[in-house]
Amino acid sequence: MSDIVITGVGVVSPLGIGIDILWNNLLANKTSLQHFNDLEAQGYRNTYACRVTDFEAPLVTRGTHMALEATKQAIAQSNIQLPKNTGVFLGSTLGESMAYEMAAEGEHINPEAYNTFSLAKAIANTWQLTGPIQALSTACTAGNYAVGAAMCSLQRGDIDIAIAGGAEPFSRIAMVGFTRSRAMATDGCKPFDANRTGMVLGEGAAIFILERLDDAIKRGATPLASVYALGLSCDAYHPTSPHPDGRGLTNAMNAAFKKANIHADDIDWVNIHGSGTRVSDAAESIALKNIFKNNMPLLSGSKGAIGHALGAASALELAVCVKGIATQTIPPTPGYTTRDADIALDCTTQPVQKKIKWVINNASAFGGLNASLLLGSCIH
Repeated sequence: MSDIVITGVGVVSPLGIGIDILWNNLLANKTSLQHFNDLEAQGYRNTYACRVTDFEAPLVTRGTHMALEATKQAIAQSNIQLPKNTGVFLGSTLGESMAYEMAAEGEHINPEAYNTFSLAKAIANTWQLTGPIQALSTACTAGNYAVGAAMCSLQRGDIDIAIAGGAEPFSRIAMVGFTRSRAMATDGCKPFDANRTGMVLGEGAAIFILERLDDAIKRGATPLASVYALGLSCDAYHPTSPHPDGRGLTNAMNAAFKKANIHADDIDWVNIHGSGTRVSDAAESIALKNIFKNNMPLLSGSKGAIGHALGAASALELAVCVKGIATQTIPPTPGYTTRDADIALDCTTQPVQKKIKWVINNASAFGGLNASLLLGSCIH
């Protein structure tokens, strides 16, 4: 069976449009956290967020336009002519949440025109594709789910090319919900840090072109990373909190390793979920200790720079992983400065250049969902 590889990456993020701009800003330990006057004027208690300020689109279809822009970038980098049967696999938590806000204010909105499937369908329609379309609304694991579903479809031979990833516009619905649940930080997201006080809401899109390695080589494409396995689990412990013993991510990582037939000791880098909340980070740290015992790989996370983009979060972080593999560099973890004695794990604070063969991208979501996507290097 041929490996499945990523040959194109497209990104719309609060830290920059395009993977290279995002990557360079991340290496410089920058953050996109800002105070927003419109949130203050509208009476929001929390007025800080990570929003894409250099991207113009109608608010009601902002997520769709982000997804289309990221897809255009990914196709260009892959230098591919898409076959008609190309599949589209897209993750999002709410789809076009602005439409639902308008509906709540009395406007007549057709929900089917603004849900997650509508974003995926827009990609297929724009490039006149007739392949399968899958929309995955698995909250903050949706990006990993989408790429994993694309990988499986390619492995089965259902399609020859896949467009996969996640997109999520800034959601005031989510902003209110997270603020009322006291999960939001106003001083920035600080993954695994002793002084972390919560998450910061973000937005964006990241889209990937996936294909079989043999096909990529045949057409002269450059494989950026291999996608080997998606490990899934659901601890079903609580509507919003993970099980405190870390069993959710422990099971997800173990499932990915088993599918790929590798050992935890082979992993060079873990891109942590690292939401910055007290409970989630603590549970993830226990999962990491459960898995890696005495051989902890390097840990990094990017939510301190780009916020938590819900259904696009793991896709944006996957883009960081792919760039890290391609450059053999692990980025710093913006927001991480002080070791938490209870977590007792260190995250990167500066870029680290090293040989990277295996990376796992972790994501967790409400409802106890966990998704660990295993990537491998194409550099030999």
